[in-house]
Amino acid sequence: MEGISMPKKHSPDKIKYEFIETNYVNGIPFPRLSATVDTQLIPLKEDYPMRSMDYLDTPEAYALFEKQADLIIENNWKGIIDVGCRHGPINDILHAKGYTDYRYMGFDTSTQPIEYAQETWQEFNNIEYRVLSWNDFKDDDKVARNEKFKVNFDVDVMIWSGVLLYEPEEHLWYFDNMQKAYAANNAIIQEPLKDQREECWREDLELNTIEDKLHLYKEKYHKYESWKLDLNIFSGRRIISHVKLWQDSDPLWADWDNNFSILAGPPRSEILPCGYKIIPYIFKGKLNMELSQRDQSLCEAALVKMGRERHNHRLADNYDKKGLHLGKMFMYNFVFDGIEPVFCSGAQTVNEFGVRVFSRYFAFEKYKTDGTTQLEKNDNFEELQWTMKRIRGKVIFWSRDKSSKFFKRLKEGRPDIFSNWTVHNKKINIIYADNKQYIFYISKLPPEEEIEFE
Repeated sequence: MEGISMPKKHSPDKIKYEFIETNYVNGIPFPRLSATVDTQLIPLKEDYPMRSMDYLDTPEAYALFEKQADLIIENNWKGIIDVGCRHGPINDILHAKGYTDYRYMGFDTSTQPIEYAQETWQEFNNIEYRVLSWNDFKDDDKVARNEKFKVNFDVDVMIWSGVLLYEPEEHLWYFDNMQKAYAANNAIIQEPLKDQREECWREDLELNTIEDKLHLYKEKYHKYESWKLDLNIFSGRRIISHVKLWQDSDPLWADWDNNFSILAGPPRSEILPCGYKIIPYIFKGKLNMELSQRDQSLCEAALVKMGRERHNHRLADNYDKKGLHLGKMFMYNFVFDGIEPVFCSGAQTVNEFGVRVFSRYFAFEKYKTDGTTQLEKNDNFEELQWTMKRIRGKVIFWSRDKSSKFFKRLKEGRPDIFSNWTVHNKKINIIYADNKQYIFYISKLPPEEEIEFE
């Protein structure tokens, strides 16, 4: 686009970062290891130069990171934490595949690879690198700890690529507690296998591996799947696992919001699968300060437009700035087609147990439908699904004052979205006195906290 300079990767000076030719042993990329006649463990080095692990930057090692990138793309994960990232080669692969709309923070104990990565990606405000040790996560000073690790985006996945093996006794502690702190429901684990081909190993070496402990992850969490690779690199037999910690509908997922989720920031704007852009204008009753100035301006312009168009609405007073009750919204989203507002919709906090979706829902004139396709919306309910992923530990409900028949048609006609929802056949009083409505609901409360509707 004319007048807009796109960010570009930089190519740091190879002399500055002490690049040398890759170390090949009998045609296999190897790390530079000291010669010894005694069996030795391969230790975790707190600070190492770029060249010490450059065998992982060879074409032979590409598939190791490509599989991780493919998992991210296939699952449309947008918020990424990379533990022990080195220089974050996964970013190169994601960008090469055209996947650029994500947020990333990688950290490592080694200064040189981080500085190299910072220089490479300096123009990309969605990619960040930090010199940081996971040992700092155990800091008794929680304020200092949180300051070091906190990010300003929702975290969808954490990458643990070849790092858990360095904590053979405490790997599960780091994994579980850090995943919870970021409220990250997915993880990618990469580990070497014990059985290595002769040409890809040295018989005097002994490598810590948690291969025999990966069953703990399979037993503890909701979903575990893995893939084995056999690459022509040092310790080329590797396993890559995807761990999903909780089922989306599991009420225990609520505990993450209540007790953890301390390191992730408010939700950010995203492109929905339908192609529309969703902007979370309000989050937990306040203006979302993580939005770009442009996105804030788009929402403010949409509010003005709503003020002009609302007069044709049967509940016009609900759509002036006072009537919107933005301070009561868990989330209030605007959905855009380019710069054109399509609709806005709220998830209104009702009490400590309940959130009402489609609260103060407003479709703009250009995108209004004639009501003949009630089982669809402009976005095919994608705003609703996006919002629901961020509401945990609540009863989520949709209300109507006229009839429950619409909800019954939705449940029957769109089981892909509403199969687990319940239609309440009697009107109940919600939010205000003498405000009886039919509701359509799904509970994310733990069983012991379930609510009986009268």
